[in-house]
Amino acid sequence: MGISPGDLIRHVVTGAVVVAIAIVALKAWNKHKMEKQIVSDLRDLAHPTTSFEAAYDAEATSSLFKSMALLHKIKAELNKEPNEILREVFHGDDEGALFGEMESGSNASSDPKAELIGKGLLRNYQHCRTLGIFSDSENLRNLMAGKTPIIKSGPDSNSKATIRFIIDPSVSPGSERIIPNMIISPPDRGEGGKPTDMQISQAKEFVRALYDARVIERDTGERLNQHYESF
Repeated sequence: MGISPGDLIRHVVTGAVVVAIAIVALKAWNKHKMEKQIVSDLRDLAHPTTSFEAAYDAEATSSLFKSMALLHKIKAELNKEPNEILREVFHGDDEGALFGEMESGSNASSDPKAELIGKGLLRNYQHCRTLGIFSDSENLRNLMAGKTPIIKSGPDSNSKATIRFIIDPSVSPGSERIIPNMIISPPDRGEGGKPTDMQISQAKEFVRALYDARVIERDTGERLNQHYESF
């Protein structure tokens, strides 16, 4: 006895539904694996030792660029916000979280070092978006390799991005290896000299954040504040 047309249609529809469910489940699983890998990679790149104690300038810069590639991947391929994944990096509920679980309660706050690292990464992520860096596939490959990207938007389009520092390394040697001190920027067009009011304010705020996170001692913070108050 053969299969009736109605039964055949039901089998085909059922098979199609099963395949569709399997495809959706596979995509979800692949995204889950990707997210776990990104979190793991960012925990290496955003580790306090990497962020504040890089052995070489090039190591710090490379880590920043690689982090930018991952933050872009979070938005482009996972359709999530970078700050959401950074919370998992810093305060996830697994033992790999860099700063343990987030405190609970109305007065709960993130670890000061986590705040400092996270703000620096998100600041640079926004700068990369503004400069059109993520719009170019070659840039994405360079970022993932820790290499300097090319600006693709604005008056400095097609120029290599540079690193500007919140605290001038000539004032505080070694600060060029502090990743949160770095800002991915257009090339310097010779506007050096006296910092702007905004740059002074930003530097003083950053000094306070470094002290609160116990990255620098009080006397270092006071010396840096005196420098930026002298303008």
